[in-house]
Amino acid sequence: MSWQFTVYAGPTLFATVVALALAGYTARLISDRTADATAVLFLGITLAVAVWTGFSALKLLHTDPSTKLLFYRLLHVGAAALPPLFFLFALAYTDRRRWLRAEVVALVWAAPLAFVCLLFLNPDGVIIGGVDVATGALVTLRVEDGPGFLLFVAYSTVLTFGALGVVAYEAARVGRSYLPQAAWMAFGATVPIVFVFLNGSSVPPFDSGVNLVPTSGSVAALAFGFVVFRYRLFDYPPLAYTTAMKYSPDGMFVLDEAGRIVHANPSGQDVLDDAGTDIGEPMTALVAAFDPEITSEGVFEVGRDGGPTRYVSVRVEELRRGGPRVGWVVVLRDVTEQQRRQRKLERQAERLNAFASTVSHDLRNPLTVAQGFLELAQAEGDGDVDREALDRVATAHERMAEIIEDLLQLAKQGEQIDATAAVPLDELAAETWANVDTASATLSADTGMTVQADRTMLRHVFENLFRNAVEHGGPDVAVRVGPLADGFFVEDTGPGIPEAERESVLESGYTTAEHGTGYGLQIVHSIVAAHGWDLRVTGASGGGARFEMVGLR
Repeated sequence: MSWQFTVYAGPTLFATVVALALAGYTARLISDRTADATAVLFLGITLAVAVWTGFSALKLLHTDPSTKLLFYRLLHVGAAALPPLFFLFALAYTDRRRWLRAEVVALVWAAPLAFVCLLFLNPDGVIIGGVDVATGALVTLRVEDGPGFLLFVAYSTVLTFGALGVVAYEAARVGRSYLPQAAWMAFGATVPIVFVFLNGSSVPPFDSGVNLVPTSGSVAALAFGFVVFRYRLFDYPPLAYTTAMKYSPDGMFVLDEAGRIVHANPSGQDVLDDAGTDIGEPMTALVAAFDPEITSEGVFEVGRDGGPTRYVSVRVEELRRGGPRVGWVVVLRDVTEQQRRQRKLERQAERLNAFASTVSHDLRNPLTVAQGFLELAQAEGDGDVDREALDRVATAHERMAEIIEDLLQLAKQGEQIDATAAVPLDELAAETWANVDTASATLSADTGMTVQADRTMLRHVFENLFRNAVEHGGPDVAVRVGPLADGFFVEDTGPGIPEAERESVLESGYTTAEHGTGYGLQIVHSIVAAHGWDLRVTGASGGGARFEMVGLR
């Protein structure tokens, strides 16, 4: 064998080495995980590039004309396989798996297979129109392209640009975070086509007599290698998988095993921009306290130094590909307004609680003194003492004590419910009834329900509704606690509430009872709302008042 050495072979051999390295990496991933269509087709692309560039280098380095012609035919086996492989890869990459049917694959491969057969048989010079060996500083083989070759070049160009069109369309549809990788893929795929046209036009340095088109394989291999490693092509779902992410108002991110952000939907990109962070940085640059290993959900602060603070609720799910974990999917929902409202309500509740405690303390002390002197006057008063007046003072004292107690209870209901437990409804109703002064009234509790609630606060609901029934319905009123499709009710046999007043009774201080404070039903309403339920005031079947707690979760 005769060999010749030239620097022109360097880039082509480099492309072969890169393609084989990518092929080995891809084959190992397929072996370790699953034979995903994207990975399998990419393996085919890298092997085709290796065949194309490898035999191109051998053709250039060898001096025997017949051997050069054999290598020419073999290199075009790899070159002919690249357009259909790239087209099918684009379909898999954009999740158009339904197109990867046997009939579609057969149709795409029909022309390349026919080309390869004609390449070796070459009837009437349909592929190879002629061969010329040039000798000089280098022995080169120049092949005249037949009409079949030119036709296949046109087919390959259409197929390649069709694949690029699919990728470009999907990248534009999904969002800007995918445009860079689509651009790199387009660059790698179009460089060989550009080299083909430059080589045909004999533009320097393509006029040297050496076919430089295979050297473009090094550029294509590096571009695809960059996409594979920079965007973790095989670790994360393809482009179209994230279509839903584009339209989500929540920020959605894909993290790699190291916790770095590798993908983000448009809403997520806006969050990154606001925080001065970008793709490729760790998630902790956005959410400082974030750790995907231990965080599944929670509320965190985000924002750049000196900027407005934003609050996001975080939800984390592991991302697995063929079994092993390859990263995480993180969803950030902006809850800034909810957090601000909650903090405002908490501050209001704290102030209300402090105010109620102060008022009750300041009122109870002089009230206690007044009650002491009243009891002394009642015990030691002489015949001139107006006993009826003293009784009225005692009644006023009792009413003041009730108002103070209700104010304290109302203030506490402004606090958020943080923990709930399973509460047997009938048992709690009976327990509460036993601790309320209900005279000769009767209770029937037959819900058979267990609800998720704050037991202490739910007891206050029953206390106030039971007292309300006795105050308005008299000592012989009958009270019933019964079930609803999405909650329960408390009703009585009293006079009921006129329809025009059913909204007013929930307002602070509203009462029609001679000795009522007007806070009881407002307390009920506050507790029900704190649980996330709804309170409806209506009429009972027997004409009394009925209070329905609905929307139980």
